[in-house]
Amino acid sequence: MKLWRVLLTILVIAFAIGLLGYSYLNQQLKSLGISDWSIEFERLSINHIVIERLELTIDSLPESSASQSSTVLNLTQILSAEVPAIVPERFDIKSLRVKGTLLPEPISATFKLLNREPLQLKVNSREPVTASLQLTRENGSLDLSAQHDSATLQANYNYSSGQLTANASYLLAAHRVAESLSTGQIPISAQWRGNFSPNTEFTSLESITSALSGELLLSVKDNAEIVAADSTTAASGKLQLNLSKGIINFYTLELNGETNNLMSLNVPELPVQLESVTWQLSSNEQLALPLLKIQQAVTKTHWPVSAKAVAKGKKNETLNLSSELSVEQKQWQFNSVDFDHLNLQLRNVALPVAEQSLIINKLTAAFSGQVSNEAAKLQSVEPTHIEFSHLNNDANAVVNFSHIFYPYSEPDDITAELGLNIHADALSFDQLPQIKAAFNSDFKYRQQKLIGNGELRLGEHIRVQHHSEITTNRLQSKVKIHDFNWKQTPQLDALLKHFAPQVVISKATINGHADVNFDWNDNRWQLDNGQVDIQQSDWVADTLSAVDSSLNFQFNANNEQLHVNNAQLYIGSVQQGFTLGPVTAKFGAQIPFYNPKRSTLNLTSHSIKGLGGNISIPNQSYSMANKFALPVVFEEISLGELMRQYPSNKVAIDGNVSGTIPVHWDSNQFTVDRGYLNALAPGGHLQVDSSALVSVAGNNPSLQTLAGVLSNFYYQQLSTVIDYDKNGKLTLAVKLKGSNPEVENGRPVELNVNLEEDLPALMKGLTLSNSLNEAIRKRVQQKIN
Repeated sequence: MKLWRVLLTILVIAFAIGLLGYSYLNQQLKSLGISDWSIEFERLSINHIVIERLELTIDSLPESSASQSSTVLNLTQILSAEVPAIVPERFDIKSLRVKGTLLPEPISATFKLLNREPLQLKVNSREPVTASLQLTRENGSLDLSAQHDSATLQANYNYSSGQLTANASYLLAAHRVAESLSTGQIPISAQWRGNFSPNTEFTSLESITSALSGELLLSVKDNAEIVAADSTTAASGKLQLNLSKGIINFYTLELNGETNNLMSLNVPELPVQLESVTWQLSSNEQLALPLLKIQQAVTKTHWPVSAKAVAKGKKNETLNLSSELSVEQKQWQFNSVDFDHLNLQLRNVALPVAEQSLIINKLTAAFSGQVSNEAAKLQSVEPTHIEFSHLNNDANAVVNFSHIFYPYSEPDDITAELGLNIHADALSFDQLPQIKAAFNSDFKYRQQKLIGNGELRLGEHIRVQHHSEITTNRLQSKVKIHDFNWKQTPQLDALLKHFAPQVVISKATINGHADVNFDWNDNRWQLDNGQVDIQQSDWVADTLSAVDSSLNFQFNANNEQLHVNNAQLYIGSVQQGFTLGPVTAKFGAQIPFYNPKRSTLNLTSHSIKGLGGNISIPNQSYSMANKFALPVVFEEISLGELMRQYPSNKVAIDGNVSGTIPVHWDSNQFTVDRGYLNALAPGGHLQVDSSALVSVAGNNPSLQTLAGVLSNFYYQQLSTVIDYDKNGKLTLAVKLKGSNPEVENGRPVELNVNLEEDLPALMKGLTLSNSLNEAIRKRVQQKIN
């Protein structure tokens, strides 16, 4: 039996004793279910009755009678009833004990009644709980004061106007909910402001509740402490119910708090290590629910909730979350959460990317969707905007999630669709100066595979198209570079200068494609089915200049080396001291990245035109790591063409020569051992300005004759033996046979000439004297100086 019923019974007993006397009391007690009672008086007087001991045994509920049912009193009549004159001014029960089958255990209390203005009733319970109750009636108003341990109640009811106010408080004791979850003391307060109709007739409990109108407020004002693992939450909140004639019209729920010491709950692999979360929850809605049927609230399907949270990390990271939710439940069992807007903001979040930190300076996102106990569904209400920094570069990203579906029990069935746009106005790396960059792609995630299609733009003209597949182990992508003009992107010159400072490209049109594979586990990459096409290219490599060249080749590569296959080269004109061209070649190559000197060249065919003839080498494999001989064959080289390239007012010669120069490679440099060139029939013509030789000859007849012969010499034979050692010394042994028709009647003359020359210096000098571009001219000048 509840405490209020016991107290009401005690109150009725006290009033019965005072008003009706012993016989009437006995009758009334039996109607109330009191089967036995005993009493001991200490004092009996007209003004004061003191009962030493009163013991009651209650075994049944109160009986109803025809007279009781026919007479119905309202609340004002009951509370304003006058106390019979026979009741003394003071009535005390020192020991009141109530027991019986209806009670779980006996109740012990004291009882006091002051029958004067104001009328006062005091009850103090000792067992099974320690509690006190005091009622005061004065001037049409009833005051109630009650206390039990930390629970208190103060109430006032004006039974003339019906105004009812009440304040209550209760200190919920600390409690360990589970091994890692406990609560501290929680102070709860309740406040009622409203009206209880004084015309209420106590015919039923429903008639009583229907007389209530007003506002009930339950609150936790001081921060209540909740400890989960090592984290601590300090929370407060309030619940407000608005009643009209026993009907709950609407409710308002507000909760807020702060959770600290989250570091121990964090997974070390996560990029953000949260330290605290400040959060707020609120819910309000119309109910139209009778107070007596409050249990029907469990059948309400949707509960609206507003949520806000601010989380902070140990490195000044902040996360802001706000949302308007609708929580679906059935019989207090959670089903799902629907939200039209879930707004998220992040600041200063660092993510590890390629062994470097990617800093999200700012992120704003808005989602809608549903989170149920089976799956989560999300989509972007507004595109997600991200401002981030990586490798000292600032960029912006826009992500539009059109679909995300995550079934908890079937993670392999996660699906997602999103669009991604990343752009940077001034992307810059150590090897690459500032360049505008943009990445636009659409992605789909199915069966643990992310598939993307899109394009990367560098500058205004470089377009790289991709089709990619990404799994937990591997990246696979088909990449295509559309035609672009080298000079339209000047940043490429700076990039080339870093990797190949001796190479300058003045113009070129380039495109290509490749299949890219990257293994996340062992950090290995591979390029397959590669193709590069370079057209209309002019370039300089050290002191070598090429004009109107093209190159296309297939390739594959990995972490260790590059394989070039089916390469086709065309150079309209190549120049280094003298001009050759056109040059064509078909070849392949293997180039190890960590030791390019061990590269291998596989020459399959070639054609070198130059100086009016042909130059050729064997079509074979050449390993730069090993020694090999390279016989360079010269066919019908025009000496006149050579002189036209390097005209001289001292020497003029024509005629054709052929021969072979055996070039030897010893893995470090080239040398020549006994190469030869011979003139082709019918020979040629040599003219030498021998004025200097004549002045030197003086009276020497032999030198005078030689000077005369060389001034107009027709040769039938010309042979040259060539050697070139590792020190760069070129040795030429030239033998000429012929005559000058104007000297000694054309007597045959045989000349032997030996020349030594520092070939590198000679080539540099020839290159400098030729009409080359300014880049080569500066390089040659530097080498000569």
